[in-house]
Amino acid sequence: MIYADENVWMPVVEGLRRRDWSVTTAMEEGTLGAPDDEQLAYAADNDWLLLTFDDDFLSMVQSGEYDDSHAGIVFVSQHERGVGELVRRIDSTLQQNANRDLADEIVFA
Repeated sequence: MIYADENVWMPVVEGLRRRDWSVTTAMEEGTLGAPDDEQLAYAADNDWLLLTFDDDFLSMVQSGEYDDSHAGIVFVSQHERGVGELVRRIDSTLQQNANRDLADEIVFA
């Protein structure tokens, strides 16, 4: 399962779902507005990969501020990219890593 934080646009979520990825969102899970560390902990508790456009997650994990295990983070910068390109980049990254355990890793799409 992929857990899309509140920064991921719903059209991107829908595009991933159309490509047969199982995606849930912060809104659907009732975690909208929770701090980033709680968002990551929620995904980790459920063993879900976190999908985000928010680079705060990168600095939080890389700095050691968040030092618990997580199921992996897929980061993509949405700047100057349309929905279609974002969906293609994320889908490609997910496919390339489908047979890998991404625990405690950050993957850039």
